[in-house]
Amino acid sequence: MRSDALPPARNYPKYNTTRALAFVPLLVVALALPWFTGCSAAKAAMASPSQAIQPRTPATQTPNNPLRLTTSLPSGEIGTPYSATVTVTGGKAAYDFSLSWGSLPPGLALSSSSGAISGTPTQAGTFSFGVHAVDAAGLGGAESLQITISNSGSVAVTLTPATATVASTGTVQFTATVSNTSNVGVTWTTSLGAINTSGSYKAPSVNATTTATVKATSVADSTKSATALVTITPVVQSALTITTTGLTAVTSGVNYSANLKASGGTVPYSWNLASGTLPSGMSISSAGSLSGTTTQTGQFSFTVQVRDSSSPAQTATGPLTLTVNTSTGNGNGVQQPFFSAGFNGSKVWPPTDGQNQTATLGGIRLWDDGVKWGDLNTANGVYNWSGLDNWLDLAASANVDVLYTFGDTPQFVAAPTAPSGCLSPGPYSCAAPVDVNADGTGTDAYFSAFVTALVTHAAGRISFYELWNEPDCTCFWSGTTAQLVRMGKDAAAIIRSLDPNAKILSPSAHGPTMATWFDGYIAAGGAPNFDIVNVHMRGQHGTNQIPESFLTVYGQVIAETQKRSLTALPLWDDEHGILEGQGLTDPDMLAGYVARSAVLRAGVALQRQYVYTWDSHAPYGLQGNESGTAWNQVATWTIGHTISACVASGTVYTCALDYGQIVWDTSQSCGNGVCTTSNYTYPGGYVWSYDLDGNRTALSGKTVPIGYKPIMLESQ
Repeated sequence: MRSDALPPARNYPKYNTTRALAFVPLLVVALALPWFTGCSAAKAAMASPSQAIQPRTPATQTPNNPLRLTTSLPSGEIGTPYSATVTVTGGKAAYDFSLSWGSLPPGLALSSSSGAISGTPTQAGTFSFGVHAVDAAGLGGAESLQITISNSGSVAVTLTPATATVASTGTVQFTATVSNTSNVGVTWTTSLGAINTSGSYKAPSVNATTTATVKATSVADSTKSATALVTITPVVQSALTITTTGLTAVTSGVNYSANLKASGGTVPYSWNLASGTLPSGMSISSAGSLSGTTTQTGQFSFTVQVRDSSSPAQTATGPLTLTVNTSTGNGNGVQQPFFSAGFNGSKVWPPTDGQNQTATLGGIRLWDDGVKWGDLNTANGVYNWSGLDNWLDLAASANVDVLYTFGDTPQFVAAPTAPSGCLSPGPYSCAAPVDVNADGTGTDAYFSAFVTALVTHAAGRISFYELWNEPDCTCFWSGTTAQLVRMGKDAAAIIRSLDPNAKILSPSAHGPTMATWFDGYIAAGGAPNFDIVNVHMRGQHGTNQIPESFLTVYGQVIAETQKRSLTALPLWDDEHGILEGQGLTDPDMLAGYVARSAVLRAGVALQRQYVYTWDSHAPYGLQGNESGTAWNQVATWTIGHTISACVASGTVYTCALDYGQIVWDTSQSCGNGVCTTSNYTYPGGYVWSYDLDGNRTALSGKTVPIGYKPIMLESQ
C-alpha cells in the first residue's frame, strides 16, 4: 500500500491499543522492504501527534482503504460562488475531514464536519491537495484531488453616466460597475472639482464653460479604470429685480415688520435705504427687514436698494411708500411675538422662507431639540449646558425670546421599574420623580434642584417656562395630577425668586381634555402656579388637516377658562401645525394651511402661537419653502394691525383688518401647481389684492378670484 493511503495519526480523533497493534504488520513489511515508500507512513503513524508530517506523494485510495472518497471535483471561476462536497462511502458516520497536503484555491474552505468545499475563488490556477476522512470507528480513507479555477474575464470598470453636464457648483452622481472580480471597490479621482467616496461629484465655480474628467480605478486591479467627461457650465445670472412693489400700512405706536423681496442675481442679498426718509423709529436691515415702531403719521416715500453676491455685484433700486395711520385703540393689535415657532435643529440659522427671506419670528420654543431635563441633567448634580447655551446664543443673534418646556424625567430620578408607554427619548421620560409621592408629598428635591440650576444658569435669557409638555397623555406624564401640581408649585416659587421677569405657562393640555385633565389640575390647586394659560390647539379626532377645526378647540378652551375664572390671563397655543399622515402633502395646500391657521388664531386674539416645527422634515416644515413664505406674508399683513374674528359665509371665510380684509374659500383645493378658485364679490373701497407670494394686483370690477390659499384685500 502507498504511504499516504491513511492520514497522519494526528488527524485521528480516536486512538487505542487495538489500532496501535494494527500497525505491527506494516512495520514488518517496511523493515523487510526498505526501498518501499510505505516506511514513511509507518513512521508517521507512530509519531507524536504534535509532529507535522507531510506525505511524499499525493493521497490516493487503494482497495485496502476502508473508506472511499470522491475522486474528482468541479472547476470554478474567480468571483463566482463555488460549492462542492467530498463524499464518503463505507465506514460509519459521522466523518471528520481534513487537508493532508497542498492547499485549496484562495477564497475556498473545507468543512471538517460535512466535507463541503465552498466560498468565492479569488485566484486563478490549478490547485492540488489531499483530503483525509476518519469515520466514527476511527477508520480512515484518503484521496488526491484538484480544483481548477479560471478567470471569467479580466477586471473591467464602467462608469455611468459616461458624459455629464452640470452647472457651476452643481452636483452629479456617478456609478462605477466592476466586473470579473469579487472586489468591486473603486477609488475616485477628478481633474477639477471634488468627488467623494460614493461617486458624488461637485463642480467648481466657473465663469466659462469648462471640462473635467472623473476617474474610477479598480481596487482589485489598479491597471483597470474608467473615465467620464464632465462639462461644467457657468450659471447664467438673471437680472436682479426688486419684487416688493407696495407695503401694507403701519399703525402708529404699534411694532411693524415687513420683508423686502427681490429676485434674480445671486443670493444672499444686502439691502439699504438709497434715498428718502423713513418714519422715525423705523429702519431697514441688511437682510431686508423693514421694521420698528413709530409715533409719526402720514405717508413716507423712499427708495430702497438691493445688492446681490455675484462678482461683479448687481444692484437694483425701487421706490416705496409707507403709510402710517393713527391708532384707534380698538381691536386686537398683532405683535411680532405672535409669530413664534418650535425647532428640531439649527441647520439653517436664521431660518428663512421659500424666497430666502429671514423668517418673521418673535420667539422660539425649546422642546424636541436636545435640551430636555434628561438631556441637561445627566446625573444627580451633573449638568451639561452646552446644547442649551447654543440655542440661547442663536436666539439672541436673531433677537427672539425663548420658551423652555419642562419634560423628560431622567432615569436616575425615576423608580427602578420604567412605566409603560413613554415616548422618546427614553423609557423613563414620562415617569414621576421617585421623591414625590402620589399625593404630592415628599421632598421633590430632584426636580427642584434642576429648576434651580436651570434658572440660575439662564436667568434673563429664558423668558418663559412651560410647566410640563402634554401631561394629559400618559406618554408624557404617567404620574398623578397631585404630583405635577406639587412640582409646578415648587418650580414657580424657584423661577419667581431667581428671575422675577420670567413668566410661567400652564402645563399644556388639548382642547378635549380641558374639561377633564386641565380642570382636574386647577381643582387640585394648580392655578397659582402659572401666569399664562397654554393649550395645544390642534384639531382633534381626525380633523387637524382642516385649519378651521381650531375654532372648535378654541371654544372648548374658552369654556374651561370661563368656568375656572381664568379669562384674565393671556392665552397661548405653543404647539400646532400639520403632522405627517394627516392628508396634506401638496406645497400649495400646506402653504394655505399655515396661513389660515395663523390668521384664525390672530382673529381670536391669541397672544402667541408657535408652529411645530419650523424645520420639520419636508414637506411639513416651513424652512425654505412656500409654507415659510406664506407665514412671512401673513406676518406682513397683520403685524401692527388689528384683526377681527374670522366669519364664515358658507365655505367663504373673511377676517376684517383695520385696513382691509383676508379672505379664502374652503371648498377650493390645489394640486400639482394649480389651484381652483371661485369668484368673490368684495365690498367697495378695496383697491389692491395681495397673494401669499407677496404679489400685488390692482382690483377691477366687482369680483376677485379666491381659493384655498388666503388673499388680502387692501383699501389703501
